[in-house]
Amino acid sequence: MSSGVLVLQLLPSHEMNDCIGKSSVSAVIPAYNAAGFISGAIRSVLEQTIEIAEIIVVDDGSSDNTAEVAAQFPRTRVIQRSNGGQAAARNTGIHAASGEWIAFLDHDDSWHPQKTEIQMGCIAPDVGVIHSNWFDTIYFGKLWHRQAYITPSGAIVRKQALLEVGCFEESRALTGVEDLNLWLKIALTDWKFVRSRPVLYEWRHTGRNYSLNHLRMARAELVNLEMVGKSVSCQPVEIERLKQASRIEYARNLIAGERWDEAEQLLQESMPDLASRWLSLVGFLKVNRLARMKIVQWLQSVDQKAGPHPCSGECSLPEEKRRLCMESCRKPYYYLPEVG
Repeated sequence: MSSGVLVLQLLPSHEMNDCIGKSSVSAVIPAYNAAGFISGAIRSVLEQTIEIAEIIVVDDGSSDNTAEVAAQFPRTRVIQRSNGGQAAARNTGIHAASGEWIAFLDHDDSWHPQKTEIQMGCIAPDVGVIHSNWFDTIYFGKLWHRQAYITPSGAIVRKQALLEVGCFEESRALTGVEDLNLWLKIALTDWKFVRSRPVLYEWRHTGRNYSLNHLRMARAELVNLEMVGKSVSCQPVEIERLKQASRIEYARNLIAGERWDEAEQLLQESMPDLASRWLSLVGFLKVNRLARMKIVQWLQSVDQKAGPHPCSGECSLPEEKRRLCMESCRKPYYYLPEVG
């Protein structure tokens, strides 16, 4: 397989049927205290326009009746395990699955009815990940600099690709960004990422979504940058630059959400001088919405000015991946283009 990125259009109907007939998909749903949500997730799988080979619900040590609710549905296998986190639950499902492709679904999300049919039409021999986010091209450099992302509930992944990279990292230190870590590992292989029609899933805001905990996500992302950076022999100064940009990005989100103390922690780590000035402004900002907006905009400008950087390219990435990564390095960290 060659390296690079490929965007595929849907195959003609007769070729799509051939692909569907030759491939099988296992749905893997990690669940924790999800009795109130799991039914909707499973129903969305059962309502697919082509039949999923199996539905595997991994009950990650729930204290409610998640397992009993899930077990009532047809073609649904429930695996119960002690609590190990979402990554460990997903890995349990991956290893238990019989399908050639794994379709992830969080217990509080759901699929559009045609998701599987549409994505199966994008299968090709060198494709490892089919996603339904808005990004036409995804490669290591874009993921590394947070210029693209993939939502697990909107993706199907070749099981072989997952096994080759060791599946999800189960360290609790990566909780919240274990999916990003996985995509980065796959992006270091020759498997390609392709986009199907966006957006083929629905994300439900429950108040318990881990992605809304910006401080914990920030901590996990810093760990991930260090871990992945070392794996490709990225220069320490480049890793630290990305960590700095990450802290600023999460601090902006915390300020916008009026999470003053948490924002202060990240600012102290990223820019000590700024943090001391920030402390003197806290009382004013708490009651002045316009001032909050201004400092958020200012941090955005700081991030964009500090973010782009002519990387030295001194790492162990293969030549083409290194070239693309250096191109991404010249753009701001966490720069996501507007989409319509």
